[in-house]
Amino acid sequence: MSLRVLHVIPSFWPATRYGGPIEGVLRLCQRLLGLGVTVEVVTTDADGAGDLAVPHAEKTLAEGVPVRYFPRRPRTRFAVSAPLALHLAREILRWDLVHVTALFSFSSAAAMALARRAGVPAVLSPQGTLMPWAIGSKRWKKAPYFELVERKNVLSAAGVHATSDEEAREILRHVPGARTFVVPNGVDVPDVLPDVPREKARIVFLGRIHPVKGFDVLVPALARVAAVLPEVETLVAGPDEDGEQARVEALLARVTPRPRVQFLGPVYGREKQALLASATVLVLPSHGENFGIVVAEALAAGTPVVVSKACPWKILEERGAGAWVENTPERVAEALLLILEDPARARRMGETGRAVAAGFGWNAIAEQMLGQYEALALRGRRS
Repeated sequence: MSLRVLHVIPSFWPATRYGGPIEGVLRLCQRLLGLGVTVEVVTTDADGAGDLAVPHAEKTLAEGVPVRYFPRRPRTRFAVSAPLALHLAREILRWDLVHVTALFSFSSAAAMALARRAGVPAVLSPQGTLMPWAIGSKRWKKAPYFELVERKNVLSAAGVHATSDEEAREILRHVPGARTFVVPNGVDVPDVLPDVPREKARIVFLGRIHPVKGFDVLVPALARVAAVLPEVETLVAGPDEDGEQARVEALLARVTPRPRVQFLGPVYGREKQALLASATVLVLPSHGENFGIVVAEALAAGTPVVVSKACPWKILEERGAGAWVENTPERVAEALLLILEDPARARRMGETGRAVAAGFGWNAIAEQMLGQYEALALRGRRS
């Protein structure tokens, strides 16, 4: 009989405004189904200030993955959903293991409490919520909630999933004794790249337009690049979060020389792959990432990456697939210029990046996660 795994996440596909975990859970579940695992996702209809146009409570399919959506009220990021909790209370014993994604949300608190009560082993994926920048943001409300609710959830989890060694260390710093394991996020590595020309002077930023992404570093870095290479264009692709784009545009208006920057809005699927494949270089001057899936996606597209040392991508420096730099305008601009001014270097980095990305292919990542599931479920049945 196949392993039965229930995934619980505050929001799900197609609510991609919430960043990498949405697509990550979707792709993981798709591969787990291919490995013979029985999988279902329980989530809310959250989609920013509005709701997804999805059926409530009944099982439906999202890109082939069975999912049940429940209404949240009020429409806040905490996503309180009494119907979701009632469904979990009725159904949780049907599952061999529950995989809970995210902290500081109603769905994760409810799922962890109900799993403890039912004796069902739970995997908990903080997905970066315990990294320094994330836990420090709005600390006045996160710190007491963590002590009241999340510390117990982390300690009671059969396994706490970290996507990098750096994230595992941060989890253990906050909760000594947590049973951590590391499985990276996965990426689709196409056999053939999109048939688009590789631009010679194009920087791409791909992700949420949010303070954590480091636009306070990126804008002055781009001004430094523009002083040397005024023809360089930067394409910013991603959803605006909490009006951050207006703040970024105000920063752009104040720097001299003003760099050429275009905001594309969110891009997905083939459009995203084509954008990455057209870039000279991807930049991610983030103040903190537990993984940074866009880095792996760019590497898969054969695109060099400049990323801050607040992200767990030292392998770029070790393998020569990009630059892993201090998160200052000076260092980011310097790394960008080294790639933009040397096409041969950029090409070598891109070729190496494809080899690096192959190690994060979804099939291998799903098999790693399934191995963890099987061990934890077996341990849970014995205890």
